[in-house]
Amino acid sequence: MNYKKSIKFLIVLLLVRNFVFSEQQLFQQGIEFYNKADFISAREKFLELNNFLSKHNKISAEVLYNIGCCYFKENRLGYARYYFELAKKSNYHDKDINYNLQYVKKLTNNLSEEGFLTQIVNLLSLKEIFIIMFLFNLMFFVSLITKIFIDLSFIRWIKRISFVLFICFLTLGILKLNVELKMTGIVLEPINLLSAPEENPFTKSVAITEAKKVVILSERGNYYAVYLLQDKVQGWIRKDKIGVL
Repeated sequence: MNYKKSIKFLIVLLLVRNFVFSEQQLFQQGIEFYNKADFISAREKFLELNNFLSKHNKISAEVLYNIGCCYFKENRLGYARYYFELAKKSNYHDKDINYNLQYVKKLTNNLSEEGFLTQIVNLLSLKEIFIIMFLFNLMFFVSLITKIFIDLSFIRWIKRISFVLFICFLTLGILKLNVELKMTGIVLEPINLLSAPEENPFTKSVAITEAKKVVILSERGNYYAVYLLQDKVQGWIRKDKIGVL
């Protein structure tokens, strides 16, 4: 029995070693191609690594960010923004990710997608909002219990302030959850926004540029019904031209 356990342990070690080696090798190859300005080959290596990680239920913000950088160097800004957005979901406050994301939005004239309230809501991740909300909730109940034994004025103030802040962050959390639950995507390439989920001589269309963020409202066949946040218009776009976030 001990012999069999040892064999299993060695097999697991070998699998882990091969996984780490493959991951490091692909990443290093991608970096080398990028430094040589061979951005297509670099992107292919990073995409291969991303697929490799996905098969093992892993996500790397660094890999997604590097894919976005490769697309940016190729001037494919729709794909670049898509991967920067994916990277931000994994590492919300990373300075490089947020800087490049804002830069792409500026280049593609998409800085006015979010209203003032949405910008406030997006300052924190949903996880951070609920952690802060929990702390203020805890502070409120601790002060409530403490007041039973020690009735001091500053404890009453702590109770009131913590309750107000808890309500504020609860409201913020509800708004953030509403934003997170919306199915969104990025327009990957220049495409026509259609008046119906089909292309024929009777379908009205308007050309839109890449890298626009959309809210996906519904789907029919090979098309998504979308709402463009920057342009405040609605229409239909082919599914293969939308990168779903």
